Amino acid sequence: MQYTSGPAHDEPEVVVFGPGYGEAIAVHLGDNQWLLVDSCRNPATRAPASLEYLQRIGVDPARVLAVVASHWHDDHVRGLSALLDACSNAELFISGVFNDREAMAFLAAYSGRHTSGLSRGTRELYDSVDRLSSAVVPATHRTLILEQQINGKAVMVAALSPTTEGQAKTLEHFLSYVPSHDGGADDRPINHAPDLQPNMESVVVHVDLGDDAILLGSDLEHHGLAGWHGIVESKFGRARRPASVYKVAHHGSITAEYQGIWDVMLRSAPTSVLTPFINGSVKLPKDADRSRIRAVSGTSFISSGASRRALLDRDIEKRLDAMCSNLTPVNNGFGAVRVRRNNGVWSSTLFGDAMVL
Repeated sequence: MQYTSGPAHDEPEVVVFGPGYGEAIAVHLGDNQWLLVDSCRNPATRAPASLEYLQRIGVDPARVLAVVASHWHDDHVRGLSALLDACSNAELFISGVFNDREAMAFLAAYSGRHTSGLSRGTRELYDSVDRLSSAVVPATHRTLILEQQINGKAVMVAALSPTTEGQAKTLEHFLSYVPSHDGGADDRPINHAPDLQPNMESVVVHVDLGDDAILLGSDLEHHGLAGWHGIVESKFGRARRPASVYKVAHHGSITAEYQGIWDVMLRSAPTSVLTPFINGSVKLPKDADRSRIRAVSGTSFISSGASRRALLDRDIEKRLDAMCSNLTPVNNGFGAVRVRRNNGVWSSTLFGDAMVL
């Protein structure tokens, strides 16, 4: 993709990258200081999308101050270790569930040192933690990621999750997968990733720019005090500056919808950006999700139209459905949505397959 020039020193921006399976975010905080959240690869170049973006607009990756891995799912951490190699001055923030002995044992069990046939995401995260052990910071509700004076404004980046309840419930789930080492049936190597539903371990990031804010929703779902309710109803959450830009949680799924996000955490009619998710029969956002998000947003964008059905003749589609299950397009598309603020006004630019929602 042909990215245009980078932001001016006093222009905050958010760039959301996404193919049909993957998500990454780059945030310019001002004065050429950057925050990166998650990682995905450009399908055409195989390079980490956010790193490629910085290089193409002439930004030294050493200007990245922090990298946040919101959670270890494959679609959020592909290329993370390569990203960290390039961002030599960045600290890595991971979900606080990995600050517990049982959770680290769980992660190690997927690392490749114990078994083969691992998910790519868990290997990426283990490699990243392993090589940056002295610069890895666990993030939980109220964790301060960055605090800087930038262009005369107090800029603060904070984690809003996982909440205490979300952390406890996730650790309980993790513990059930840790090998017992007693020689019994539970001591067998782990070679598959358990399905953690609902997602309670994701790190939601709030960026306070001093006079406006950005809310990056990660994949956190609504699950009482363990999810969005716990953030919105907390004293810390309610004290955050309402955001004008929202990276919609969990690919726009209804499972991450909570009215308090829109009422408390966001300004009226914000700019909403999301990435699609397509994996077998699971395709997000659904048509109802699109309509719901458009109704409460001033403008809304998606990084790729990959969640749409393939443009095939109906008879051909029926034949393919009869021959195989979970029919998925090979070319899921790739794009980026850039939202940049100039003189107090946010404007958007679409790259690649990105489009209006």
